[in-house]
Order: sequence, then C-alpha cells, then structure tokens
Amino acid sequence: MSTVVSRLDELYAIGATRIGYSVEEDAAHELAAGWMRAAGLEVSVDAAGNTYGTRGDGRIWTGSHLDSVPGGGRFDGALGVVAGIEAALRSDVPLTVVAFRDEERGCAGSRACVAAGTLPAAFVELHIEQGPVLDRLDVPLGIVTAIAGQARGEVVFAGRADHAGTTPMDARDDALAKAAAFVLHVQASAGPYTVATVGQLEVEPGAGNVVPGRAVATVEARAARLDDLDDLIQTIGFTPHYRTVPVAMGGEPFTALRAELPGVPELVSGAGHDAGILAAAGVPTAMLFVRSRNGGISHSRDELSSAEDIELAVAALARTLARIAR
Repeated sequence: MSTVVSRLDELYAIGATRIGYSVEEDAAHELAAGWMRAAGLEVSVDAAGNTYGTRGDGRIWTGSHLDSVPGGGRFDGALGVVAGIEAALRSDVPLTVVAFRDEERGCAGSRACVAAGTLPAAFVELHIEQGPVLDRLDVPLGIVTAIAGQARGEVVFAGRADHAGTTPMDARDDALAKAAAFVLHVQASAGPYTVATVGQLEVEPGAGNVVPGRAVATVEARAARLDDLDDLIQTIGFTPHYRTVPVAMGGEPFTALRAELPGVPELVSGAGHDAGILAAAGVPTAMLFVRSRNGGISHSRDELSSAEDIELAVAALARTLARIAR
C-alpha cells in the first residue's frame, strides 16, 4: 500500500464526518502538520486555522482541504493535501503545502486567505473528479479548464390546504402538485453544458391527510460559462439568493500542467473548490483531476480512486510544481 493511500486511511480513521472547525477537523490538521514536519517543511497556522507547510520562499502553493461532508469518503479534499506532502518529498523546490479549513460549507479557509491578502504566486490543486467523466473515458487523469458558476434560490408555490379525504380531485389547489411540475421543468431546462437541480422541498402543513397549501422548492443551477448560467436562470424562472461566477483556470500553473500531461482530457468542474476562490482573486491556478471509480460517486463512503491512478497524479503534480519553479 502506498504512503499516500495509507495516510488517507489514517485521516479517515479520525472520522468519515469532519465538519469544518470540529474536533475531527482539528485532529486531521494536527496529523497533517506532523507529516509536513517529517517532510522537512516549516509548519504555521493562520488566524483562520489554515495549516501551511513551507520550504524556501513558499511562493508556489499546492494542497486542498481536510474537512468532509457527513459520512463522506476518503479522497475528497484529503487527497490533495496528502499528495502535496508527498510531492514535497519528491523534490526540493520552494513550495507551500496548504490544508484549508472548512471548504465544504463555503470555502471559509481559502476565502480568509483572500480577505487577508495572503495570496501565492501560483496554486495547483489535485482533487478527485467527483464525477464519472474520466471513468467513462477510461482515463486516469484530467485537467480542469474552469470551475462552474452556481446560482441558488427558492420558488414558492401557493395553493389551498384542504381535507385529503373529502376534497374532490377536481376541486383541489395542490401546491405540491405545482412544485412537482416545476421539478420536471427544472430538469428539462438543463442542457449539454449545464445542470439544474431541485434538492429540497418544504411542504405545508406537512400532514398526510391534508392537501398541501404551500410548497417551497430550493433550486440550483450550474454552468461553466456566465452566459449559459444567465440563460439557465431565466429559462428556469427563479431569482438567486446565492450566486458565484464561473472561474477559468489559467496562467503559468495551467500551462505547466498541460505541458506535463499532453493529450489528457480537459473538463469543467461542476463542484466548487478552493482553487476557484484563489483563481477568482487573481491567483494563477491549475487543477488536476484524478479518476473517481464506482461510477464517479462522491460525498459517500463508496468514494474510490485507485492507488495506481493516485501515483500517476502525485508524479504529475511533483513534475508540474518543479516546472513552475524553474
């Protein structure tokens, strides 16, 4: 078993659930800090709790996050931190391996870096794909070209609460039936380069023997291009209360990653990442995806990437960091 995989197992033994700023996330950062010191890196922690392992001027960053969703998998986020430490062991280039705090609930750690003006000259994040594209292509690695923008909002459907047993079907004003039609509309609104989801429904009064009088649907739309995101929002017909813009990868890290991995697939990340926060703040950023097995499942205990794919990714990361440092 590789060092990277065994360390991922050690982190997972702390808990499958490592919510940001919990005792479990604290323990994960302490464990990673020990590995950083063993790799000869100077460890520091900032006001937001982000952990850094630095060598030399540390202007080139790599890393990811150590928190997880409830019942998450071994690889999401953690792989990027552990792989960064391993890459540091394989070269002597000046770099910083960073473990960001609380990515899953809004990238609190990387946002704090931006707010504090603690920005690197370059950032490369290695991450599992969290989707099935590379697995379907039977390719171990992919290069991210952009991180999709997101828009989220609520749509309210008004009806009339009535007795479920005595109200004829043709006399009902069922708010949930209206919401159900909207769910199908949302799904039909997405296209080849966009996705849309209703992930939450609240029904009032919420009793089995009452025709629903009110329903609230939470809808989310994602797209890699701003125009596509705007069009999708308009087609669905909702007003976002939360929104991020698509962010392109670019600069020297992106060029270096492409040079090290010519011909590998290039794809958009539908999930948000710390890399997107830094890139949006003007940091030259690249992102390397590792194939997710088990149909691309993520945010689940069934999340899986192979040791062979991980080794290819760590080697590519180390070469890319060395190329940037030249």
